[in-house]
Amino acid sequence: MEWLNRFTDVMDCLSSNPNMGMGVSELARETNLSKGTIHRMLTSMCEYQLVIQDNASKQYYLGPKTMLWGSQFLRLQDPIKLLGRYGEKLSNETNLYTFISRFHGGDVYCVYTHQPSDLRNKYFVHVGQRMPIHSAAAAKVIVAYQEEAIIEKMLQETNFEAATPFTKTNPIQIKEELQEIYHSQLAFCIEELEMGVSAISAPIFYDDKKTNVSISIVGASDYMEIHQESLRKQINEVAQDASEYMKSMHLLSSIRL
Repeated sequence: MEWLNRFTDVMDCLSSNPNMGMGVSELARETNLSKGTIHRMLTSMCEYQLVIQDNASKQYYLGPKTMLWGSQFLRLQDPIKLLGRYGEKLSNETNLYTFISRFHGGDVYCVYTHQPSDLRNKYFVHVGQRMPIHSAAAAKVIVAYQEEAIIEKMLQETNFEAATPFTKTNPIQIKEELQEIYHSQLAFCIEELEMGVSAISAPIFYDDKKTNVSISIVGASDYMEIHQESLRKQINEVAQDASEYMKSMHLLSSIRL
């Protein structure tokens, strides 16, 4: 339905700019809708608290109703409570920002984060954040274990944008990297999303070579490179423990992975 497509386009744009917000003109340009249409939509959406408007900047942001929906979705479908302890364990062992991501509906989203209390650097990975399949280690390590047809479809339909000079945008190179990840059970993001920041991710399996969940650590590139060997060992061990737990509890059916 046309109204639903318009609504989805506006919500997608706002969710892609959660911190900065967007104005009527920018939303009209991004969605190819008229300013009048956008303004009428936003007025109605504000009434239902789907979006809010900052009085000073006049920018629009996602509203509290979307947070309610999102938190309910995560509570029902994502293994936050079940796997959060492994994220906390890895964070405490490495003293690095740790997060867990999940594959759902063709996209990978962050569903859990943990930051050590004494960590000075803060990395802005937040719950609900979408992870690009070609540049985020958390997404790559999940996509690598999907069926070949799913991988091909994602490679064909994804717009591979370069966030830094190190971001891979060639589908052939991306597919080769996914094959390497499949065999090594580790994925890396070496300044592919942000200069000076790198990440390591490992899959959490619910069955033999089957995963929809990953666990990741992120930190300064220099530190990650110097301590790469020990960090690889630590994330592998925690991911293996989490995988064994997932398998033993038969979580495939209980959390609908």
